[in-house]
Amino acid sequence: AGLKAGIARTYVTMVSQELLDKIDHEKWRTLVFTQSFLHSVVQERRKFGPIGWCVPYEYNNSDLDACLQFLEKHFSVTILLGTPISWITVQYMVAEAQYGGRITDDLDRELFSTYTAKWFKDEIFKQSFAFNDYQADYNYKIPEGFEIGQFRDAVDTLPPVDSPMIFGLHPNADLTYRLKEAAEMIATIIETQPKDSGGSGGKSMDEIVKDMCVDLTSRMPEDFVEEIFRAQITKLKGPPNTPDKGFQAPLNIFLFQELQRLQNIIKIVRTNLKNIAYAIDGTVVMTTELLADVGSIFDARVPIIWTNDASGQEISWMMPNLGGWFTGLTERQVMLNTWLENSRSLMKSYWITGFTNAQGFLTGMRQEVTRQHKKDQWALDDVISHTEVLAFDHEKIRDVPDEGQHIHGLFMEGGRWDRGLNRLEESEPKKLFIGMPAIYVTATTAKDMKAMGLNHGPSGPYNAAVYKYPKRNDRYLIFRLLLRTELHPYHWKLRGVCLVAQTE
Repeated sequence: AGLKAGIARTYVTMVSQELLDKIDHEKWRTLVFTQSFLHSVVQERRKFGPIGWCVPYEYNNSDLDACLQFLEKHFSVTILLGTPISWITVQYMVAEAQYGGRITDDLDRELFSTYTAKWFKDEIFKQSFAFNDYQADYNYKIPEGFEIGQFRDAVDTLPPVDSPMIFGLHPNADLTYRLKEAAEMIATIIETQPKDSGGSGGKSMDEIVKDMCVDLTSRMPEDFVEEIFRAQITKLKGPPNTPDKGFQAPLNIFLFQELQRLQNIIKIVRTNLKNIAYAIDGTVVMTTELLADVGSIFDARVPIIWTNDASGQEISWMMPNLGGWFTGLTERQVMLNTWLENSRSLMKSYWITGFTNAQGFLTGMRQEVTRQHKKDQWALDDVISHTEVLAFDHEKIRDVPDEGQHIHGLFMEGGRWDRGLNRLEESEPKKLFIGMPAIYVTATTAKDMKAMGLNHGPSGPYNAAVYKYPKRNDRYLIFRLLLRTELHPYHWKLRGVCLVAQTE
C-alpha cells in the first residue's frame, strides 16, 4: 500500500519500454507518469474514509489502460501535428468519461475534476513542476529519461510513508484514518466477545439489560397526542406580512409532520423497552428480534428497530452509542415542544440536527419567503437559497428575522471557520470537527443575489456540502452553502471540507 507501491506496480505491470517508445517525445513520457501518479493518488485516497471519497470506488488497471490509450491517440493528433494539447478534452475524458464512469456521487465527480484540472495542464512540462504545491522535505517531481529503468529508479526514491498533503488533505486526515482503523477493530472485538456474565456474584446479562430498560423507560419523554397538537398548530401564526396562519403556513405543516414522526419513534422505543423487560421476565416469548435488541442494549448500542423500519428505511437518527441517541430523543422533544407551545416568536434559531427531515425545513422556509414577496411576483421555481454565516453563536441572537430563519448545530470537517476574518481557514492540529456559528438562511432570486454584490474572495466562493452525518453520500446531503475564502476553492475541494450536523 502507499503511493510508492502503487506507482511501482504500474511501472511493472502497465507501463513498459514499448509504451514509452510508442511516441518519441519527452512530453509523452511526462504525460504517462502524470497519469500513473493520478491513478495511484485516487486509489490511495480511499483509506481516509469519507473525507477521501464519499463512496470508495474500485478504480483499477482497466481505467488506467483506457486513459493511456486515449492520451496516446490525442497526443498523436495534437503535439505530433504541431498543435497544442486540448487540456479541457483531456481533463473531461479522464475525469468524466474513463474514471467518471464509476463515480456515482456529484461531490466525488467534482473532486476528480479538481485533480485533473490541477495536474493536466502545460505546467507539467516545466522543469520546476512538482505535484506537491507545499514546502516539503521531498518534492514529487516528474522523472526525466528514455529508459523504463530510469523511471523505476526514480519511483524507488519516493517516501515509503505518504503525507496526507500530497493528496491535497490536511495533516489531520492521518488522525481521521487512524481513528477509523481503531474504531473498526474495537467494533470487531465487541462483536466477538462472549455475552455471559463476568463471574460469580456479578449481575447476569439479563439483569443488567432489564435494569437499563426500566431506567430508560422512566426517562422517556411524554407522548404527543395528535388531536391536541393538531388543535395547537391551527392557532399558530404564520410568517410576518402574510395572512397565513395554522396549516396554511408551510413551516407549521413541517412542525406537524415532525411531531408525528417523533411521536412514532417515542411509541416504538417505549413498546420495545417494555417488551424486552417482559421477555426477560418470561411474560412474553423471547423472539430472535428481541434477543438481538437485548444484545444491542447490553453493548450500549442502539437497537435497529429504533433507527430503521422493517424495510430498512431510516426513521430516526444514527448514533454509535445508546446514551447519545437517547439524549438526542429528549432534546428533540424539548425543541419541538418549545416551538409548539410558544409559536415561532421564541424560535430565534433552529437546531437543524434535531429535524428528521431537515430538507423539508429549508423548503418550507423558501415557500414562506416566496409568499412574503407576492407583490414582487416571485415564483418558487426561481427562488434560490442564500446563506450568511454569522460572527456569533445562536445564544447571542436577539430577534427572530422577518424573512428566513437562523439555524445552528453544524460542524466543519477538513477546515475551520475564522469568525474574526469571516472566512474559511486551515484546521488547527488534532481538531477534526470545529463548531460553526449560527447561520442565517433565507431565499432570494438570482437577480437580487447579484445585486447584493457579495464578496466571496478573489477566486469566488467554496460551495460546501452540508451532510446529516460524517458518512457522506447523496442520501444524507441536506443542502449546500457558499463560503468566503481567500484561497482557490480547489484547495478546499481537495481538503474534503464539508459541514456535518452530527460528528458521530
